[in-house]
Amino acid sequence: MLSAKRIITNTGASYIQSVIGIILSLFSARWTLQALGQVDFGLFGVVGSLILLVTILFGGMSVGVARFYAFAIGEDQQLSQQESVDNLKRWFNTAFSLYISVPVVLIVIGWPIGEYAIRHWLVVPSERMEACVLVFRMSLISGFLTMFSIPFIALFRAHQYIVELTIFNFIRTVAVCILAWNLLGVTVDRLIVYAACMIGINVAIMIMQIARAFSVFEACRIKLSYLYDADYMKRLFSYAGWKTLGVGGVMLSRQGTPVMINLYYGPIANAAYAIANRLSLQATTLSAAMTNALEPAVISAEGAGQRSHMISLSLKLSKYGSILILIFALPLMLEMQYVLELWLGNPPQHTASLCRCLLGALIIDRLTHGPMLAVNAYGKIAQYEMVQGVLLISVLPFIWIFYALGYGVESVGLALLISMTLYCLGRLCFAMKLVSYPAGQWMKEVMFPVLLILSVASLVGFFWMQAIPSGFVRVVITSIWASFVVVLLAWLFALNKNEKGFVLSCLRGIIKQIF
Repeated sequence: MLSAKRIITNTGASYIQSVIGIILSLFSARWTLQALGQVDFGLFGVVGSLILLVTILFGGMSVGVARFYAFAIGEDQQLSQQESVDNLKRWFNTAFSLYISVPVVLIVIGWPIGEYAIRHWLVVPSERMEACVLVFRMSLISGFLTMFSIPFIALFRAHQYIVELTIFNFIRTVAVCILAWNLLGVTVDRLIVYAACMIGINVAIMIMQIARAFSVFEACRIKLSYLYDADYMKRLFSYAGWKTLGVGGVMLSRQGTPVMINLYYGPIANAAYAIANRLSLQATTLSAAMTNALEPAVISAEGAGQRSHMISLSLKLSKYGSILILIFALPLMLEMQYVLELWLGNPPQHTASLCRCLLGALIIDRLTHGPMLAVNAYGKIAQYEMVQGVLLISVLPFIWIFYALGYGVESVGLALLISMTLYCLGRLCFAMKLVSYPAGQWMKEVMFPVLLILSVASLVGFFWMQAIPSGFVRVVITSIWASFVVVLLAWLFALNKNEKGFVLSCLRGIIKQIF
């Protein structure tokens, strides 16, 4: 189990980075929208989503690599130090061999398909066609270059070096913010300059992460005899192959959505969705501040044969993640329109409704994040990934149905909520089937307390919205009261005695780190 000191350090570093990152991202999004305009901002989002094949394989294999690293660390508690290092080194070399082979396939398949889609399928103004094609080419190259970093980054997570990853993420956030500010002064094609600089930032961070991994982890060494170990390759392919199917559903849902928005509603609607998605990602970052420190422990506990401990950790993950999301998301959902106007000046139409729906889907997702990790730790995921992939992809036919019925772009948010609810119910059902997950305990310790907190805090927020005229003062008062009620009710009804003691120790540790 993770030491309290490690959890406190990881939590404090992640939260500090998250808060600063959100502030910088708010400014960078505003400047980027002003510099590119709504059309180019939307086009950048939809063109980036076309590297779907890269992202699906990238995501599926990265999850597989991280799982086997963490599982191996759990197994290695019963091995000598040298055997432990050798076991992890074999997994690293197996992962590395995959990531030096797959990019060749990606460029052969993805390049012509993506360019054809831009020229013949998407709604792109004729004068921006060549710029979009160039942006796609750069995005594709960046995608499979970044794949090389996955075996290295996964070592940081498996060993719970969250602080190191936090530093790299902070560097990236600052660099993107500086880019957005300077983009306002660019006189040539800003879309191309923005895409090229974003790729340069990502590749530079990747190189730094790889160099750091080589210097820190003994297992991070290339050994020719380990590169294509048949047994390790078979186990990784078996898990990662099914995981790729599931991640494919996630990516088809996440990246197929902007493509369908473009086809049915045009590039300005893409800008609204891109802003909503960015806000949702920032909320995810806040909730991940603590859960990222616990996720590897869930898998390591299963690897060590500690099933009850694994389930206990997964329940905590769902509870903590949901509460952390509510603290940030609920005030935003209540005052979304005014916040967007304050943030962006003139946000694209329908942005507020899409933001609310994506934040709602994120809350639903966090409720069942623990059961999902329990299934991943178990490892036998074939049926799970097949069913879950289909449930996530259901967002696309829902979007088509709502469009055919004459509904506007707001219906995209409804489609996302429906598919996410089905997906999360599937998570819980499979966790019950595969690892005997205690659904009753989950409802008692996670779902009911979170729904109570959400309901009461929303009522308090609505009271202040009715009592005070719209404006900055109302936003501040509503946000403070809604967040306070979330924290108070979580303390009273969601946390047990041991968890309260743990939270207090975390807060004391974070305060010491800051001051």
